[in-house]
Amino acid sequence: MEQYGSTATYNMESVLRKNVVDSEYYRDTCMKLTTWAQVVDEVFYSVTDVEPWMSGNARGASTAFCLLYRLFTLIPTQQEVKDLIDHVDSPYIRAVGFLYLRYVGNPRTLWDWIQPYVKDHEEIKPSPEGHGRTVSMGEFVRDVFLEQYYFETIFPRIPKLVQDQFETKLTTMGLPSKAVGNAGQGGPDRRGIEEANRRPASVKASLSVAFGQRAPNRATAREEGRGLGAGMKGGAGQSHRSPDRPKDKDRDRDRDRHRDREKDHESSKHRGDDKRQEHRDGDKHRDKDRDRHGDRDRDRHRDGHRDERKRHREYDERDRDRRQDKDYRR
Repeated sequence: MEQYGSTATYNMESVLRKNVVDSEYYRDTCMKLTTWAQVVDEVFYSVTDVEPWMSGNARGASTAFCLLYRLFTLIPTQQEVKDLIDHVDSPYIRAVGFLYLRYVGNPRTLWDWIQPYVKDHEEIKPSPEGHGRTVSMGEFVRDVFLEQYYFETIFPRIPKLVQDQFETKLTTMGLPSKAVGNAGQGGPDRRGIEEANRRPASVKASLSVAFGQRAPNRATAREEGRGLGAGMKGGAGQSHRSPDRPKDKDRDRDRDRHRDREKDHESSKHRGDDKRQEHRDGDKHRDKDRDRHGDRDRDRHRDGHRDERKRHREYDERDRDRRQDKDYRR
């Protein structure tokens, strides 16, 4: 099946895409899946929601979106995409298929793809356990193709003319023609703004997370959900941050930790300076010792020559005296 739009990014929002390709789950698991069937099996066994971020947290891409991105790279055939959205084993396999169409399907042919499914009654829970509600597959499909925003990420824009045609055809079928958000679940806007269909002021606002989680630029953001998936370390289903702890205590703790790191850095720096000074002092002492030993060696050598010359003079004087005595006796 021909992919519409960018074949480099697959029209995925850049922050989400970077989190996908940088994740351990994508590198260590998804990249080892080399066929359409292997990806489908992994979706069946591993995917339990179809949000883009792990449990709504903007620090790690979800299992579903890592596998969706792997499908992009494998470029499934048109029949394989059809088999995805008709799959009988799991509604999450079908949902990944519809998300595939939403990202890389040609907008002008999308209605032909989704029209048979806008009244589909199979149930699916788009959000993790404990969050959101169950919706029908038809509600999920309508919301995905009517809305540009999907939880905390952004879909590629569908041309206005095509969007108007979607709404007209849904109205003709007696179905709602306006999105409710959050994959058909409705509820609070996940982008950190109050008005559900207003564009966020920035990417940072778009990536602000739900369920009391922190934004992706916060180093202390914690994880709920898929234990060791997508490069995130932590226990499955556990939150490492107490919900009752005041935020100012967290800030104080972070500030103290930062101060301690600076102190450790300064101490290490001073220790390094002291060691370097010790090495320099040791070198100086060794140089002085070599100079002293050299002076002693030169003195001994000079004294030896002086003593030898003295012995030679004394011998010459005694020899001269003996010759003079001989001459005198004669």
